[in-house]
Amino acid sequence: MSDTNTLTRRRFLEVTALVGGGLVVGCQIGKNTGAGPLAAGTAAASDAALFKPNAWIAIGRDGAITLTCPRNEMGQDVHTALAMLLAEELEVDPREVTVVQAPVDPAYTNSLLGGQVTGGSTSVRDAWEPLRRGGATARTLLVAAAAAHWNVPVSECSAEGGLVRHAKHESLRYAALAEAASRLPVPEPAAIALKPASEFRVIGKPMPRLDGADKARGRTRYGIDVSLPGMVHAALAMCPVLGGKVVSFDGEKAKSRAGVRAVVDIGEGVAVVADHYFTAKSALADLDIRWDEGPAAALDSGAIQTALEHAVSVPGAVVRQAGDANAALAKGMAISARYSTQLLAHMTLEPQNCLALVGADGVDVYASTQIPQGAQAIAAEAAGVAPERVRVHSQQIGGGFGRRLDYDFVGQAV
Repeated sequence: MSDTNTLTRRRFLEVTALVGGGLVVGCQIGKNTGAGPLAAGTAAASDAALFKPNAWIAIGRDGAITLTCPRNEMGQDVHTALAMLLAEELEVDPREVTVVQAPVDPAYTNSLLGGQVTGGSTSVRDAWEPLRRGGATARTLLVAAAAAHWNVPVSECSAEGGLVRHAKHESLRYAALAEAASRLPVPEPAAIALKPASEFRVIGKPMPRLDGADKARGRTRYGIDVSLPGMVHAALAMCPVLGGKVVSFDGEKAKSRAGVRAVVDIGEGVAVVADHYFTAKSALADLDIRWDEGPAAALDSGAIQTALEHAVSVPGAVVRQAGDANAALAKGMAISARYSTQLLAHMTLEPQNCLALVGADGVDVYASTQIPQGAQAIAAEAAGVAPERVRVHSQQIGGGFGRRLDYDFVGQAV
């Protein structure tokens, strides 16, 4: 959104209210990582404008640990991976970390991709040091709070398994220390020591995925599972050629079906809107659509293959040169082979879907998307409102394969 400080301030208040006076630590994942971790409890809410981290680590009075994750889960297990990064330095079991999805905001920019994007195998690389440093900061504050409680040197205390230990005192759980830790000054980043790889207990070790049990039992809610009171369903008949559009159609027969609410021309296709999805889906057969298939209509597999053959024959640009490849190849025996494969569609197990609620107070979008910022932008354009009036509720993604880097389906729904 345009006002990053306002959103961050609101998110800060939400998180501090969630933990009820516990410890909240923020770390910047992506851009501006030099700012280092920040921490605060609810008492500091009036100063929330100073806080601009984009991954929140919250430890409540009840001991609940929550990570607000800046990347989307699409089957690649990023929620588990980032929880492991946090757990390693926080000294807890990753299974004790609850992961919630971050909202849309430029603060969540993936520094390796230039936007709030989940893709390119960048999520762990982008979060590798900042999230570990955030966990280490929280651990440092908790240990310091315990040392103050016992009136012993910090050097005599250690953290392990969600507890702070001292040889002469009964161990204290993080839950008992969170509020006191929130009132301590945050250490400078240079004062926070990260573990060497030789001391890792979590990273690089076998770990069942955190959402595996729910997915195996069918409990996970994906975008296609979202339901709101009074919602209707739409099914689309899309132009069979990418870039084509509707010339004309006859929707009268479809409209005569019981439960059909409307038949809508959306430009690149026709949508049937009905009380139930299968009513809408079956009514598509009643449409008599005439298409303008556009310039891509002449393109077929043969033409694509010819274009690729031509591209191979064109000299390429040298990205890097090391050694004398020509001399090395001249000493050996040339072996050549040709491999080809058909076009592989980027099909996802969860079909493209979006639930859109357009009202006087703005637009709510529930979608399985890898680029929530893009979903926000296209929804705003379709609804004719400012982007900050679009709220994107990112859902679990049932497979990406590049297709959910596009967000055309969000605009269609809106």
